[in-house]
Amino acid sequence: MSEAPFKSFAIVGAGPHIGIPIVKAFLAIGTPILVIARPTSKNTSALPDNDPNLKVVHADYTSASEVSAILRENKVDVLISTVTFFFGGVVVQDVLADAAKEAGVKLFVPSEFGVSPPAAGLVHEKHAFAVYAKSIGLPTLRVYNGLFHDFVPWLTALTETGKFHIASKGDMPGSFTAISDVAGYVAHILTTQPPSRLLDVEVRIEGQRATLSEISALYKGSVPVVYCDALPIEGVLAADIRTSYQQGFDVGRASCGWNPDTKTDDAELASKDNSLWEGHRWLTIGEVLGLY
Repeated sequence: MSEAPFKSFAIVGAGPHIGIPIVKAFLAIGTPILVIARPTSKNTSALPDNDPNLKVVHADYTSASEVSAILRENKVDVLISTVTFFFGGVVVQDVLADAAKEAGVKLFVPSEFGVSPPAAGLVHEKHAFAVYAKSIGLPTLRVYNGLFHDFVPWLTALTETGKFHIASKGDMPGSFTAISDVAGYVAHILTTQPPSRLLDVEVRIEGQRATLSEISALYKGSVPVVYCDALPIEGVLAADIRTSYQQGFDVGRASCGWNPDTKTDDAELASKDNSLWEGHRWLTIGEVLGLY
């Protein structure tokens, strides 16, 4: 007897980068989704008006009992988190996990949407959360998609400087996926795959595999390309974080196929779960950035 897919979905942290696109992806396939927003959130103004499949409620993310009551009232099967880890998201996500466990949520999708965690740093906190979720018996689905196509200008400080900075050798590939593809993929697999296929699983997807040098060539000389040891600090917020991410390319850490235990990159592993969205055509970096 086949398993029925999950039926009830909620999302917290529905911000502009990946949260709202995920909400829109659910609505595009006619699947109801509950948005749990902070009382002070203004992001909900970007959501569609008068869609019968969209419900928005407000809650204090630091109150497990408040969030749990909402989840229980709406009989939520799957809770998706897209909270940012830069502003207290680590602590908030632990609270959300407690709320989900208390409410009987069957699957928690944590705020990953990057590369496989290294041994230290911000992304390590995401791994620590997965360990915590397991310790309380809350199944998780972790989605690795590399860097969003849309963030390439940010990564290279092109946005601020008008120059494409490469703070690495530029010849090692990384994983890149369009935000719309990640959002659509999440909605698709959660509504079509049997629950047993998604419980305590890591999925790895890759829209395009490319080096920074290859991406810079897409601009066809329209912007200067600067090879450097580090991104400029003046006028470039979080330049050290961007430099560190770029330097990860040189050893394979920018790939979804990166194995932190063996410190090796497996190109086939990087896109092993693309097949769960059968027949889908993944957008290229050039298409998303309007370079074709």
